[in-house]
Amino acid sequence: MRKAISPVIAAVILTSIMLTIVSVALYYSTSLIDMNRQTMEYEYAKEQLTYAATALEQVAFGTGGSRYVRFSLTSTGISFEKASSPLSVWVWGVQGGGIQQVFSGYPLRLKVCGGPLVTTSPRLLYPESGDLQGELKKLIVESGEPIVVVYENFSQRACAYMYTRVRVFYNGQINVTVGGSVKRYNFFTIHVVVLKPGYLGGSGTIPVVFRNVGLNVTEYKFDGSSDLAVLAEQGTLQQQVKLPRAPEGAPADGLVVVVKVATVEVSTR
Repeated sequence: MRKAISPVIAAVILTSIMLTIVSVALYYSTSLIDMNRQTMEYEYAKEQLTYAATALEQVAFGTGGSRYVRFSLTSTGISFEKASSPLSVWVWGVQGGGIQQVFSGYPLRLKVCGGPLVTTSPRLLYPESGDLQGELKKLIVESGEPIVVVYENFSQRACAYMYTRVRVFYNGQINVTVGGSVKRYNFFTIHVVVLKPGYLGGSGTIPVVFRNVGLNVTEYKFDGSSDLAVLAEQGTLQQQVKLPRAPEGAPADGLVVVVKVATVEVSTR
C-alpha cells in the first residue's frame, strides 16, 4: 500500500511556502520603493544645491538681502562641515611693496547627504563644465569664473558639498591726486565669502535661507607697483595668481587692492 500526506498537512506546507514567497517579495519591493524614493529626494537636493550656489553669490556681492531655496529632508540631511586647515590669502605688488595678509579663516562647507540606500560617484555639479579635480585644486578664481563650487562624493553616504573660493579681478586704471600731482593706479578687487551657520533644524520641506549679515571692505595701496600677485594657501594646497593689467603706453604709479569679505548666514528659518 502507498502512503500519502494528508490534505491538511499538504495545505499547511503549501500555505507556508506561499507566505514565505509573498514576504520575500514584499520585502524586496518595499526596499526598492524606498531606494527609489531616497534617490529621487537626493537628486532633488543636488539640484537645489546648485540653485543655492547662484543665490549665495547674489546675496554676497550682488543684490544683497536674502534668498532661500527649499529642500526636502524626509530622508536627506543638511549640515555644515568645517575645514581642517585655515585658508590664508596674501597680496603684494610685483614691482615693489611688501606682502600683506588680507584674509585668514576656517572655511565652512554646506553638506547635503542622501539616505542610506543612495549611492553616487565623484562628480562636479557647479560649474556645469570643467574637471572635478581641477576645480577642487583651485583656491583662486578670476573674473568670469564662479566663486562657488558644488560637487558630490561618496564617503559612507552619498553627499553633495557647496563651498566658496577667492575671486580676484582687475577693475581698471584711475587717476588719483596725491600731494597736488596726478598719479595713475591700477585697481583690483578681491572677493571672499564667509559662511556663518545659523539655525539648522526642521523636517519635511524646509527653506534654507541665505542672509547677508555683513560686508567688510578694506583697501591696500602699493606705490611703485603696477601688477598684482595673490597667494592662497590651505593645507597642502597652494595657488599663486599674477594679474598684469597695465595698458601699453600707460604705466601705473602703483596699485590699490580692495578686499571685500561678505559674511552670509545660512539657516532654515
